[in-house]
Amino acid sequence: GAPIDQPAHARQACYASIDMNKALERLRDLWVNRGLPSVSVRMGINTGRMVVGNMGSSQRVNYTIMGDAVNLAARLEGANKAFGSDLMISEATYVQCADDIDVRELDVIRVVGKAEPIRVFQLLDRKNQTSGILADVVDRYHKGLSLIRDRNFVEAEAAFRACVEMMPNDGPSQTHLARCQQFLINPPPSDWDGVLELKEKG
Repeated sequence: GAPIDQPAHARQACYASIDMNKALERLRDLWVNRGLPSVSVRMGINTGRMVVGNMGSSQRVNYTIMGDAVNLAARLEGANKAFGSDLMISEATYVQCADDIDVRELDVIRVVGKAEPIRVFQLLDRKNQTSGILADVVDRYHKGLSLIRDRNFVEAEAAFRACVEMMPNDGPSQTHLARCQQFLINPPPSDWDGVLELKEKG
């Protein structure tokens, strides 16, 4: 919402990220066809209170943002690595623009340096724009996520395996498939809270 007040700032941030990612997809194909490296990006979006403005000294000034909400957004950008995802948003952002965007819940995670777990989502597209195989994968994926939380790792593993068969390069499905396989070998303790604890910043 700075330097000019933007009541729909969460939605605008999500739309901008979606548009940038789609533009990069087109450029990536163009570059690969020219024999250049494939380029991808990760983005993290969070909504909260922060300090915005010119900061520094009389010798050097920078217009920037600071605060816990800013730091969390940076952590979410890095947290994409754990899921093989691209655009990750916090629940705080999602609740402000849930009627405007398509998402897939990734998990409840605890990022490095933060004590409180947060629910995070993969930003997919503008509302009702997700279709085709991805839409089918997301539906099955959410069922698998629910099964994990019910500690039904056998059926969860089957759900995520089906997702990967439908879309082999789907990072979130691959992540949870591997997680289920690990749980089948070493089940979590009885007091497991379901939170995925990330060990690195990304």
